[in-house]
Amino acid sequence: MNYKFLLIIGIIVILLVGIGAAYIMLRSSSPSTTTTTTTTTTSTNSTSTSTTTNNNFYFLAFTQKGIAQVLNPFSSSQSFLGFQRLVNISTSVPTQVYYWEEVPLGVSLKYVFMPLNNGTVYVVNTTNFKVVKTFEVGKSVGFIGVSISPNGEYAAIADGPSGVVEVINVQSLQTVWSKDFVSSVGKTYYPCDVRWTPDGTELLIPMRFNNSIDIISAANGSLINVKPTSLGSQPYMLSPNDQGTMVAVEFVGNNSVGFYSLPNLQLMGMVQMPSGLVPQRGVFTPDGKYYLEAPSNNNTVVVISTSNFQVVKEISLPEISPAGLADIEITPGGSYAYVVMHGSVSTGGMIALISLSTLSLSYTLPLTTAPSIVIPITQSLGAYLVNNVMLPPVTGLHC
Repeated sequence: MNYKFLLIIGIIVILLVGIGAAYIMLRSSSPSTTTTTTTTTTSTNSTSTSTTTNNNFYFLAFTQKGIAQVLNPFSSSQSFLGFQRLVNISTSVPTQVYYWEEVPLGVSLKYVFMPLNNGTVYVVNTTNFKVVKTFEVGKSVGFIGVSISPNGEYAAIADGPSGVVEVINVQSLQTVWSKDFVSSVGKTYYPCDVRWTPDGTELLIPMRFNNSIDIISAANGSLINVKPTSLGSQPYMLSPNDQGTMVAVEFVGNNSVGFYSLPNLQLMGMVQMPSGLVPQRGVFTPDGKYYLEAPSNNNTVVVISTSNFQVVKEISLPEISPAGLADIEITPGGSYAYVVMHGSVSTGGMIALISLSTLSLSYTLPLTTAPSIVIPITQSLGAYLVNNVMLPPVTGLHC
């Protein structure tokens, strides 16, 4: 009797030990499996985000001969997709040269504003490429440019020689307001650049001959803040970051780039350009960590860190003559910065793409003549223009 009782007790103990061990194994193995799965998923997402590049765009380039071109920067064999003559401008006078146009990423273009450096701005309808209106902002030869608002509803024009800044309603093509920035003795303060703050409420303007950086209301042009700079510094161009916390200003009087806080314009850092380079136009990377400066007298892009305001790299671009970079902007999707190199009408210019993930030259697009302004467009708009509006490319066409 005792033997049977002990045998039963032993069997029960063995079963309990086995069940307990199995339970412990299941508990310890379950979190381990979950952790492994989560880690793998996170790693995959991170890799995918950091390596994704956006090549889904074309370029719309206006040449100094009055020709519009649709270009594919990622095809060496079929880069020139189509062209259209817009205006008959003599190639022997300075009024043929357009300067810059800044279009925010993602804005759909109904019109393109094409500035000439004689104070004239042509408005081109992107559906048929006809000039639908002409604005006479000034009458003197000199720096002029256009900046489209973040929502695409307004265009701000700055004409340095005349001292005029005005805002145009893009839909109605009517002037919202126009202001003259001239001294009491009639001297222009030379507003040769204008940029919108990211929220679209204010305009940032460097007054070259007033040695000041001005913030004005985008609604009516009234002055909000004036930041005096050192005598003879000549603030020339400027660009705000996407975060709306900082603006970089190119000074051609002392070949430096100044960084100021927004909206109070407190100086955060000043960077002297290396090797006698003359600053002209720059752009912040989308994350705001770097400022890419494109000098006017050398085919080099200078990379400036916004954490310590030091030059951390110089990116060499192909040599073309005359040396110097005309513009630098960010492409749709934020994968590249594209640099416009004017070159010359006779020998040609170039568009260069810099990878923002590696801060190195990725693609070059040689052009048979000098580009004036270059704007990224969607591939669908480019295909529409090539198929319905523009003429097919011609081998050896020098336009």
